[in-house]
Amino acid sequence: MSKWKKIIIIILSLIVISVFVFGIPIVINECYKANCGYSTAWDASAMLGYYGVILGAIITVVTLVATITFTKKQIQRESFLKTESEKWSKLKSIFLDILANINPIVTLKDVMENGFVDPSKTITILQRYQVDCKTSTDLLNAHLNMNDYPKVKHLIEGISKIAEEFVDISSGEIEQYSDFRILQNKDVFMLMVERENAYPGSYTKEDVEENQANIEKLKTLNNEAINSKIKHLNSEFIRVYETKYRALLQSIGSTFETLEMATVQEADRLLNLGVNPQTQTKKKKLKNEDNGDKI
Repeated sequence: MSKWKKIIIIILSLIVISVFVFGIPIVINECYKANCGYSTAWDASAMLGYYGVILGAIITVVTLVATITFTKKQIQRESFLKTESEKWSKLKSIFLDILANINPIVTLKDVMENGFVDPSKTITILQRYQVDCKTSTDLLNAHLNMNDYPKVKHLIEGISKIAEEFVDISSGEIEQYSDFRILQNKDVFMLMVERENAYPGSYTKEDVEENQANIEKLKTLNNEAINSKIKHLNSEFIRVYETKYRALLQSIGSTFETLEMATVQEADRLLNLGVNPQTQTKKKKLKNEDNGDKI
């Protein structure tokens, strides 16, 4: 219903009410004052009393209808507010869990404790961390629809970008710890060469080729260079954590605070007796679908 149609209906309603409240009593009074052409078995006071009862009944019915309508709107508001609040609260928890899973500090501590003691374990830790980063936003697919996606799109994109950075840094660390593992097993590689030379066929062709490649790579490796690169990569983990990870964490808090306020405002609009919740939902859905197409 357009704005002008609502105004016209309100004006007509006021005119009808004015006629009932003021017009009819005046007409009745004037008819009895004229006292011509028609006689009744009741006087003006009885007629006005009857009219007053009818008017009171109409007012009671209107009041009852208005009360029922408002109560219905209030129930719709509370239901809408409860559903939306629970949804956004759940999504906020998921986003915080995602950030917890890609938090590099815990992984970095494990790496620093095991790095040069057990490089194989360190590589496994980093590979597991990479899997967490690459699958970080998968859970959102089960909870987000096309209507809600645009509202948190910037958060999802931010998580994806920072997860890619963490994967790149961890790939560099995996490469360095793999090189350190080669240095650590230098004697084993040499022993394999001696045994293969003494007893040809002791190892498979693939093992021999891999062993030769490791020995060749040993010529370019040294502990100092590996240590320096690992320290630099550790610093990169911390830099991205402090500058981007924390900012994203704050963005999640402010975004969901804004969404919660918007939910309350939208719930309050349901109390407007001129708003049809189903029509409003359809319009909102169409608008969000248009936004989704633009995305």
